[in-house]
Amino acid sequence: MAYFDWHEQPGYFADVTRHFAPSAELLDIGCGNGWLAEHFPSWTGLDGSPDAVERGRERGREIVLGNVNVDLPFPDAAFDGVVMKDLLEHVDDPVALVREARRVLRPGGTVFASSPDAQRWVWNDYTHKRPFTRKAYRMLFADNGFAVREAGYESVMPGTSIVSQRMPDHRRPAPLRAAAWLPIVRRNVYVVATRQG
Repeated sequence: MAYFDWHEQPGYFADVTRHFAPSAELLDIGCGNGWLAEHFPSWTGLDGSPDAVERGRERGREIVLGNVNVDLPFPDAAFDGVVMKDLLEHVDDPVALVREARRVLRPGGTVFASSPDAQRWVWNDYTHKRPFTRKAYRMLFADNGFAVREAGYESVMPGTSIVSQRMPDHRRPAPLRAAAWLPIVRRNVYVVATRQG
């Protein structure tokens, strides 16, 4: 299975989509194949991989090829929401990218971001540059102009997506959400935050 196939829509997609109104103008940074486009009519994807962009475009998704290590190619205050799912662990300068996400968000706009927790399994992915702790992730956003509404853990144990796909609400079931707080469980950290000012 190719890297970008592995990052198609997860069974727990509502754990991401629930934070945004269906009418939100959404920017999906590091969008891969762009699965979030299926849920938001006003969706813009950005990815640095020509392969991911091509695969997304084959599915009819409009994705911008761009580099997240430089300024984003969008005007100030252009979006209601920004998603950075499984992205910040890959970038050279997470602080600069969080600041850029804030710049392109409208005041009061929402950001959802997730990245692997600081656990050994994180280094099995050769594209990862760093893991995060929940405290560091919360501070990354709080120190860069966001009011953090939620900061927690997501279960990414093998099989989580399959189990969640069978749930009527397409969220991780409550036992998996609770288990993610155990330090022995394979997990991501996540934040939901609002742009201030």
